[in-house]
Amino acid sequence: MSEHLKEAQEAAAVDLKRHLLLRVSLFALAIGVAASAVVLQQAVERIGTHIQRTGNTVERLIAGEADQTRDAFRRSLDGMTLASLDGIGPLLGICVAVDDIYKRPVVRRCFHAGGEAPAGVRWALARLIGPELQYRGVIGQYPGVKVGEFVVTPDLDSESLAVWKQIQTVLGMTLGILLLNLLIYRPVHRALRPADQILAVLGRMEAGELTARMPRPRLIELRRIAAGFDHLAEQLQKTLAAQRHLALRLLAVREEERRRLARELHDEFGQCLASIGAEAAFIRGRAETRDPDLLPAARAVAAVTAHMMESLQGILLQLRPVGLEEFGLQAALGELVGGWQRRQPDCRFELELRGEIDALPDALRTGLYRIVQESLTNALRHGKPQQVVIGLECDETGCRLQVDDDGTGRKEPTAGSGLGVLGMHERVEALGGRFALQPRRPRGMRVEADFPAEAVRAVEMNHE
Repeated sequence: MSEHLKEAQEAAAVDLKRHLLLRVSLFALAIGVAASAVVLQQAVERIGTHIQRTGNTVERLIAGEADQTRDAFRRSLDGMTLASLDGIGPLLGICVAVDDIYKRPVVRRCFHAGGEAPAGVRWALARLIGPELQYRGVIGQYPGVKVGEFVVTPDLDSESLAVWKQIQTVLGMTLGILLLNLLIYRPVHRALRPADQILAVLGRMEAGELTARMPRPRLIELRRIAAGFDHLAEQLQKTLAAQRHLALRLLAVREEERRRLARELHDEFGQCLASIGAEAAFIRGRAETRDPDLLPAARAVAAVTAHMMESLQGILLQLRPVGLEEFGLQAALGELVGGWQRRQPDCRFELELRGEIDALPDALRTGLYRIVQESLTNALRHGKPQQVVIGLECDETGCRLQVDDDGTGRKEPTAGSGLGVLGMHERVEALGGRFALQPRRPRGMRVEADFPAEAVRAVEMNHE
């Protein structure tokens, strides 16, 4: 459900710069197309009215020309050139076709002042006007004798040229709007350029770098957002620092309580078990000479006491790492792995240590030891591995712990489902690191704990 919601939110996201550029460009194109359509429509209406108005004028001029060179008994129009229209014809933008009374063509002329419009404009104008737009008239001679006919049609070359000039004006306006769009886009693009820097800062904070801060854009709205975000980041950083300090304090208290319990168990129960063992040995010695029937009971008490002592030693090892405070982390891990190797001879253990491990802060050393201890316990309890590899590397970039096993008892990671894994996760987070539990292929599990240099320094400062 959340993935579908995320996809819907991404689909609904709007790029302001692209959105603004697209909207204004579409608006400019729409204005250009609409204005061009209006120009063509007005041209069609104007041409239709113009042809009807000029028809009578053309008829009088042609009739006058026909009367100049002919007598009343001659009805031929041979030699007519429409010279009477030479002056006004280019202004009218018309074509005139003259036929005699026998429907034979006499003269065909179009009057235009020159120039040529694009073929597309002429084609569109011709389609809109159609062949029906024309003015038909009769050429007569005194006394009312018909000598021919004429047809006046619009000169598409002249009209399309006039329309093209108007469309050029419209296109100029459209280009002006597009140029204005570019002029608007550039400052908007400049003002929103810090958005990439803001996203980079968000990515750094998502990766755990809470010290990252927002840039201060020139746009006042973005500047306010950046200032508010930095304030929230500072509050979050303080809150997390306080939580981490509290978590480290809790870990320290827990370790101190474990040490106290270990001392109590060692001093009280250890001494008591040692006394019981001594008494059982005394009873067994007396029973051998005086009452052999008591030997089985004495041996049973001694065996139970030895088992309890061994169990107590295991509990003490869990509560207080052997040699960690006295000899350092490297020796303590070696002792821990050696103890498991003695108890699990069928499993091969490898310990790989690199760097200044014993120079780490006490809290981090204890945490690393506990993570290795819990990882080994989980691997040998649930996985039945044949090999376990523990790798710990520390350098100037931080510390990285990795525990790999090839056990077959677990198919999937159980992060958060067990108290041991949950404890490791909480401990790593309290120390400022990143914890991961992943399955290995073809089998086994991998425990990873990564502590960057900042986390190591923070633990050292809190410890001080």
